[in-house]
Amino acid sequence: MLLYTKTASPLGNHAYMMNKRAAHKPATPPGTGFWGRMDQFAYIWPDGLLIAGFIFLLQMIASAHILRNKDDVRAAVAWIGLVWLAPLFGLIFYMLFGINRIERQARRARMRRGRPARKDLISDPDGPTLYDALPDAANRWHAHGRLAGRVTGLPLALGNRIKPLEGGRIAYDAMIKAIDEAEHTVALTTYIFQADQAGRKFITALARAQERGVEVRVLVDAVGNLYGLQPVSNLLRRRNIPVATFNPARLSWRLAFFNLRTHRKLLIVDGLKGFAGGMNIRKHHLEDEHGSQRVRDTHFSLEGPIVGQMMESFADDWAFSTKEELDEQTWLPTLSPTGPGIPARAVPDGPDEPRQRSAMIMESALASARKRVQVITPYFLPEPALVIALKQAALRGVEVDILVPQKNNLPFFMLTALSGARQLVDAGCRLFLSPPPFDHTKLMIVDDDWVFFGSSNWDARSLKLNFEFNVECYDRPFAAEMTDWVHGRYERAVEMTREDFRNRPRLHRAMGRLLWLASPYL
Repeated sequence: MLLYTKTASPLGNHAYMMNKRAAHKPATPPGTGFWGRMDQFAYIWPDGLLIAGFIFLLQMIASAHILRNKDDVRAAVAWIGLVWLAPLFGLIFYMLFGINRIERQARRARMRRGRPARKDLISDPDGPTLYDALPDAANRWHAHGRLAGRVTGLPLALGNRIKPLEGGRIAYDAMIKAIDEAEHTVALTTYIFQADQAGRKFITALARAQERGVEVRVLVDAVGNLYGLQPVSNLLRRRNIPVATFNPARLSWRLAFFNLRTHRKLLIVDGLKGFAGGMNIRKHHLEDEHGSQRVRDTHFSLEGPIVGQMMESFADDWAFSTKEELDEQTWLPTLSPTGPGIPARAVPDGPDEPRQRSAMIMESALASARKRVQVITPYFLPEPALVIALKQAALRGVEVDILVPQKNNLPFFMLTALSGARQLVDAGCRLFLSPPPFDHTKLMIVDDDWVFFGSSNWDARSLKLNFEFNVECYDRPFAAEMTDWVHGRYERAVEMTREDFRNRPRLHRAMGRLLWLASPYL
């Protein structure tokens, strides 16, 4: 029999217990065998239990946040499943990609400027309505106009001049000319602003305006700023041009929202003339060395009261990014109608808004359609509600024509888009594939009565996560002009029939369906 004493070892009670265990188990190498594993677990299990409890607490908090903020039950179930089935990955992924609500300092800036803060309450905005502009318009458009006013909180802007601009060179030349003619202010925001042969012309024009004493502000998305080898923000700062990046991914509370990007493309000069659409600033919109288009696109120049709504949107974004409140008298002059003009309304949209403005207005316009709908978009992965609205329009006998690029600039995107589009073709919609060059135009025309253009694509990213800017127009001559504008594109395109869908390679169909499962996040 062995005798033990607690005072014999300088290691104290721990050595005493180890010696006691050694007397009752076979001799084994240290740290091996059953008793070795039990000793290791005795040291580790308190820390493991603490970590497991912490992760469990985070899962509970994330689940509560999902249940509170997700309106789509399918999205809620998917996120909760990911958080619980893959805890570490799910929690990180939800923090980075699942939180699509962001508190905007621009709301407080609006109130300090004497403008009402945006609220969840439904109310008619003060100002002109469609009855003031087109009292004889069909009742369905009056109803749609009421919805658009309540959703956006903005009145209809009357008496505007709006002109489409084809391609990068024409649009860029018009924009640079406007900057060179600026007398007081220049406000520019865009998603991608590359320091290439196209971007440097803008930098030079902005520097010239700055040197003339014009107040200049440039806002570039933090992700779009990184396109190319050199961030354009650095070049602008070297020219003493005030520039900010939208929602940079810093080690702060904003890191959780880095997935929320500004996709708006706006240029406002002197608060009087504006440019909007889907065109970024980069050489891809210019001709290649052989004089051929690399990207087809459509931008718009705007004059009239609609420019004031554009400038308000920029002022909100600038205040959010820099905390600087732009002086209203300098940047937001009072605008009067330019004449009979085009009734139009700005549709600024983003994940901070209480409703999905663009999607709701598009769905309402589809419900108002009686003859024809034309949709042109580079990325077509519509949400279920939009899919249903398209189907309903087609089943009512409306001609629904959708034009997408035959070859997309994003790998595998067309495989996903075609997988989701087949149900629309089965319902009677017509899908057209436009040949190269890649068509980046974003346009919707309904019944030769209504036109919708801007920066939004027909996908979940644009309609849920991005900050976008669109314009809706109620004008027959303008709608007819835009119908003629896109006529040639439909003529050159190839229709994708039900037979074509059936004859697609099985591998393409299988890959497309798998990618389609991730379409809400593409």
